[in-house]
Amino acid sequence: MTATPATTRSQNGRDAKQAPRAPWSGLHSSRIRYRFKVPVMDFFLQWLLGGQTHGATEVGESWYAAGLIKDGDPQSWVRSWEGLAERVEARGRASLAAGHLVSARESLLRAYSYHRAPLAFLSPLKEPEQVKARYARARACFRDACKLFDPPIEEVTIPFEGKALPGYFLSSGPGNAPRKTLLMIGGGDTFVEDLYGYIGPAALKRGYNMLMVDLPQQGILPFDGLLARADYETPVGAVVDHLLSRADVDPHRIAMFGISGGGYMAPRAAMYEKRISALVALSMLLDVYEVWTTSMGADKLAKAEDRGLLRILEKLPVKRVRTGLTLFDVYKWKYGVTTLGELLEFAKTCTVDPSRIECPTLILVGQQEYEEYAESRRWQDESLAKIRNDNKRIVVLPRNEGADSHAAGTNVSLVAQVVFDWLDELFDHPEPAEAERLSTSTSR
Repeated sequence: MTATPATTRSQNGRDAKQAPRAPWSGLHSSRIRYRFKVPVMDFFLQWLLGGQTHGATEVGESWYAAGLIKDGDPQSWVRSWEGLAERVEARGRASLAAGHLVSARESLLRAYSYHRAPLAFLSPLKEPEQVKARYARARACFRDACKLFDPPIEEVTIPFEGKALPGYFLSSGPGNAPRKTLLMIGGGDTFVEDLYGYIGPAALKRGYNMLMVDLPQQGILPFDGLLARADYETPVGAVVDHLLSRADVDPHRIAMFGISGGGYMAPRAAMYEKRISALVALSMLLDVYEVWTTSMGADKLAKAEDRGLLRILEKLPVKRVRTGLTLFDVYKWKYGVTTLGELLEFAKTCTVDPSRIECPTLILVGQQEYEEYAESRRWQDESLAKIRNDNKRIVVLPRNEGADSHAAGTNVSLVAQVVFDWLDELFDHPEPAEAERLSTSTSR
């Protein structure tokens, strides 16, 4: 079946022209605006609101905080979420002290998200101690909530190159019977705890264990010297070693799912790591350099940086500019470089050859990315053609179900439905399927 191309529509239903892209917006920009005119800020708000599905946020709390934020002002973003985090955590701590464990767990999960939200616009280069302190506060809330689940969510540390990759193991049932397991990989902007609110409860309800883990460059691992790298098969190999050491993991039913930047990390690992039974990517990212140049405009900003123009831009009273430049600070830190030129040189080494992937593969991609970003559409189609397994499929996540933007954080229920229905068919009825290109919706 071939997906029918959809017409780009504005919110009022009329044909919409593609909006010009700010250099730092790129894929962090949705055609459907919730609150802010600055695309990156609205993108992160949309992700926070999407967390309500699995109890990671509450819509009333989130909208209240968003209402206090000045569009494009990162300082007001930080202040508003910090204030909400303090209130929600205090309520959770009070419930915990009084023995109301479910209420405490729910409040502390949300407090994690609100303490973590300011990190989107704090620079680890300019404000490292504030970033560390804010994340430590968020992580403490999450870990305290983990203890209140039944069974508790298990904190794990996976040895890697003399250091450790932090993660959490969610068991889908009692005992050590081997079960289907999802290895969940986030993106360049995520912290490992974020992945619970993205898909954790959905996995458990369907009988899957889930291991979520930070790989080098993710979370705060760059502070430990675990920086971005090309060979993600190496750290993923260590993670798979951990999974296979567990009696409650079925070694023949391990799926790996990568979102956003994980759409590079997971397919790259699958090229070499043959112990993975299935791959899911939202979406396939075959060339990191091309993302930075075509979608993010980093090559243009690198030239401006070489000429000293970025130092001038940083001093301008244009808040949306400073918001974007903070995003590039974050990635310089993650890559361990001092200039965008160095970042781009390293990015040239980060590529995926889909012809080396042999496991069953599900490719998901938002309608916006598939239709409006030529490089993304080319990557998804090339992957479908070259992956060396008959069980491979593209699913285009549609705008008319609110799931078309980057990594579909605005409809995680739909993501879970598509992913786990496919995995169930694969793991429970492992018949090879004809390569398909599908849409989750036939109406546009």
